[in-house]
Amino acid sequence: MQTTAIIGGGFSGTLAAVNLARFATTPQRVVIINSGRPFGRGTAYGTTRGEHLLNVAARNMSAFPDHPSHFFDWLRSRCDYDGLSDDVLRETFIPRRIFGDYVRGLASHYLGGADPRSQVECQVVEDSAVDIQPRGENGGVVMLEHGEPIEAESVLLATGNQPPAGLPGSGKLANDRRYCGNPWTAWHENLPGDDKHIVILGTGLTAVDVIVTLRHKGWNGKITAISRNGMLPQRHFRGIAWPTSIPDDGQTRSLKELVSLIRQDCQRLRGASQNPAIAVDKLRSRTQQLWRDLSIDEKRQFLKDYAADWNVIRHRIAGPIHDAVTDSLDCGQLTILPATIESLDAGETSIEVQLAAGGEGPDRIHGDMVINCTGPKSRFSDSQIPLYRALFDRGIAKPDAMDMGIAVTDDFAVVGDDDRPSSFLYAIGPILKGTLWETIAVPELRQQAMAVVQTILKQKPIRVASPETIEYCI
Repeated sequence: MQTTAIIGGGFSGTLAAVNLARFATTPQRVVIINSGRPFGRGTAYGTTRGEHLLNVAARNMSAFPDHPSHFFDWLRSRCDYDGLSDDVLRETFIPRRIFGDYVRGLASHYLGGADPRSQVECQVVEDSAVDIQPRGENGGVVMLEHGEPIEAESVLLATGNQPPAGLPGSGKLANDRRYCGNPWTAWHENLPGDDKHIVILGTGLTAVDVIVTLRHKGWNGKITAISRNGMLPQRHFRGIAWPTSIPDDGQTRSLKELVSLIRQDCQRLRGASQNPAIAVDKLRSRTQQLWRDLSIDEKRQFLKDYAADWNVIRHRIAGPIHDAVTDSLDCGQLTILPATIESLDAGETSIEVQLAAGGEGPDRIHGDMVINCTGPKSRFSDSQIPLYRALFDRGIAKPDAMDMGIAVTDDFAVVGDDDRPSSFLYAIGPILKGTLWETIAVPELRQQAMAVVQTILKQKPIRVASPETIEYCI
């Protein structure tokens, strides 16, 4: 019986296992190695907070590219949404914990063994993978931190994002209850009083989660959110049908040409009294290829000059979430401070956040609680995850050219130090960001989870004619 070991039990890993069950025609053994978060939910969907909503409308959240209405149909089975019409439900931003129920339900259905026709025998191991030892052309052995090694013909890395990067001085705060280095823990169970000050490091999607939770809990203290650009994610909106700004004519365009075309399109949209974010949404189906076609220098320039604007436009938030953040700004509870964070230091009564000199604001700020929401660590060459350190040391994997993830081929085979693709090791998900750029949202992850299974099973790729994925509502 062929064995596939999947390292990571979040959305990507769970969906890969589910697709193995869907498409396997011969007996298969699947072992999912999960740690840190509930199996089937991962970080994003492991939240228990009802105020944390999806950033994508229900119509775009199916787990299956070949069944685009699957999540919507599943929602229709819940009495919670009986009062909503189909049109309204499709555009609704569902709580993330409910989407976690959906993914875990898929795992139970496809991997639980109730269907006698299933070719897959699945086992979930709660442990951490710390190394993978190749065994020639016949797969590898996954070494676990606590359990027995797992021999497998195929191994899939689906580990998701790295933990947040440590900030200068944060190591000394590891045991300080006033500092939260990982915002995906239960930080809200240890809040200071309403007369205190919470400092959030970052202004992206994770920072928005923190702000919304503080408001939902009725915490009335002062909040300051700090980031280099001082920009918050934008709101989802209703737009119009609109042509793509970059012709799909097979030509490879430079970053300069792409920027010019997109800016022209944004100007046309403003002239039509429409949100210029439509120009970014219309590129969704081609973003990965456009990224691949850029040179390394162009990718670096994009990250330096354009990535911050792209992210706040592309990764938008639901209306109710945006309203909560706006209300917090309007009432004076929340202050956004554009600044560069230089270091953290524990004071007697507060934590001091030292800011780079030369800005218009203060050079330091004090927080009774400080939460690191700067996002996942991006560099992989100095990753502190034992598994990746071991893979790099062995030479069976290497960071991609942008040092933002793992180097892979077009069919998700991991590339080693010798630039040859592995015969047994594959990778999907956010760890492909340097290769694909657009690789953290469900519409892309579900494609990867299905495509990599076809590779593992040595099946002909299934081409799915799915509708264009746009995030705004027409």
